[in-house]
Amino acid sequence: MILILSTPNDDDTNIVMEHLAVLGEKCLRINDLDLFNGNIKMHYELSPEPKLFVESNYFEKTDLSSVKCVWFRKFGFFDKFKPYLQGETNIEMLEYLKLEYTTTLDLFFDFLKDKKWLNHYSNIKKINKISTLIASQKLGLSIPKTTITNTVDSLDLNESYITKSIKDGTVVNVKDEIFFFLTKEVKPKTMSRYKGFFPSLFQEKIEKEYELRIFHLNGKNYPMAIFSQRDAQTGVDYRHYNYSKPNRMIPYELPEEIDDKICSLMKNLGLDTGSLDIIKGKDGDYYFLEVNPSGQFRMTSLPCNYDLHYKVANHLKAMNT
Repeated sequence: MILILSTPNDDDTNIVMEHLAVLGEKCLRINDLDLFNGNIKMHYELSPEPKLFVESNYFEKTDLSSVKCVWFRKFGFFDKFKPYLQGETNIEMLEYLKLEYTTTLDLFFDFLKDKKWLNHYSNIKKINKISTLIASQKLGLSIPKTTITNTVDSLDLNESYITKSIKDGTVVNVKDEIFFFLTKEVKPKTMSRYKGFFPSLFQEKIEKEYELRIFHLNGKNYPMAIFSQRDAQTGVDYRHYNYSKPNRMIPYELPEEIDDKICSLMKNLGLDTGSLDIIKGKDGDYYFLEVNPSGQFRMTSLPCNYDLHYKVANHLKAMNT
């Protein structure tokens, strides 16, 4: 049986499951949120030996020892659990509940650690933006000059930079206002009046020809070019979507050297799948930015006709033997 660890409303999971059904493969989906809102009942026994059972209105009681392979799609978003806390704002209580939440999820990981994994949880937990930038450099991939600092003294006042989250961007609600933590352009001159600020990540602004979004699956890359620089709204980050005038997106062929280095990077990181962001600079160089092990891939598959959901389903079928 195939176990899918996902999160509610993930369309990539839905489409892959449809393909698995057509392929005749039995699969079980557990959403992280469903473990804490009552939609899925779990029962974990410690003695005489660990046993883990789950059941819901959609499937009968299942012993997870029968699982042959696990797809770690998306799993463990505490923010989606917060609405169930009924307005709890005490920081210490939220930190305590988050620790209980993540420890419960770790029970699943530990119980299933010896199964076949499409993206093993232990490798995903080690991934962060900085370590992947360092790893990509060691393989010969170019990266933008990157600095993490809490003072403008470390920056060139005459240059332009982009800033982004050191770990993961998010969406924050404050007093009915929504704030998106995406990539932004900043000019140090406008910050020179501040003596210091919260430690932040700055990268040199690369004059780009276009952006590349690359989905990697089991040693093969599926690249897409995004002509985001043609629109001022999306020029710094294509995720500032212009829905009235969408960016042009087309299939792309990577230079063999870059393709090989990306495959080597993913192998070194222990990732079977992931969505990578790369900039093709006007200087002709390719600049690696980051990799998201659980990045959505529908946006790459559909415009480029890569049929990635079917490929993922077939890969899971091959693992389920």
